[in-house]
Amino acid sequence: MSVSSEGFLGRQLLSIRSRIGSVDDPSRLRKLRRREIRILLQLGNLSVAWNICRELVSDNPSWPPGYSIMADLACRSGKWEEGERLFEKAAAEHETAGNIKAAVRLRTGPVYRLAEARDDYEKCLSLCSGDGELSSILKIRSGRQSGSNEARLPEKAQDFLAQRLLILESAWRGTQQHELLQIAVEWSNTEPEWRWRFIVESMDVWKRDGLDLDGWKKPVRSTVCPVLDPRFHSEWRKLSYDR
Repeated sequence: MSVSSEGFLGRQLLSIRSRIGSVDDPSRLRKLRRREIRILLQLGNLSVAWNICRELVSDNPSWPPGYSIMADLACRSGKWEEGERLFEKAAAEHETAGNIKAAVRLRTGPVYRLAEARDDYEKCLSLCSGDGELSSILKIRSGRQSGSNEARLPEKAQDFLAQRLLILESAWRGTQQHELLQIAVEWSNTEPEWRWRFIVESMDVWKRDGLDLDGWKKPVRSTVCPVLDPRFHSEWRKLSYDR
């Protein structure tokens, strides 16, 4: 980070903290605290961010985003099991509050990926037991990873992520392999964890089929850190330097 960028973030942090001292509304205060934590992360001050987040959760024990923020911090610290537990807590609080969609997003997102990283495919299957395109594709994905390739793939998917994972599952079954690289190159940094899984597994498909891997250097090296997946650092080193 440049000196000017660090100075700008420092001034933002001072401004937010001065406002925090004069805010009484709990909702506004939570928003300011979240911004404070984001800036601290950009400045690399993880320990202070942790302390603020703990206080935020203590003051708002039924506020789901507080547990999600703490889970994110746990993952950034390499505390993957704690991160998984906190994401599950956030999902449960969303469910209690009636926000079922938010609960599903967490369970089919970070909770699913962290369980998958531990090869806990039984848990993965339980997490994607609901309806919806993404859940159905993840169910097929978990089945494949646990040794069952019997489920029939849908012909198409409308959801951004489900459509990409459907193409990946099709490639594992021997079709659409040549589409993988173009998708990876064009995929921006939205859904970075799923983007990384797509890259890693697409390259595995290409290796299996004896295709030239040179074109994959661009999406690998354009990956923006951090990717919050316990597999990321070892995979990135391998894919970046071993070829």
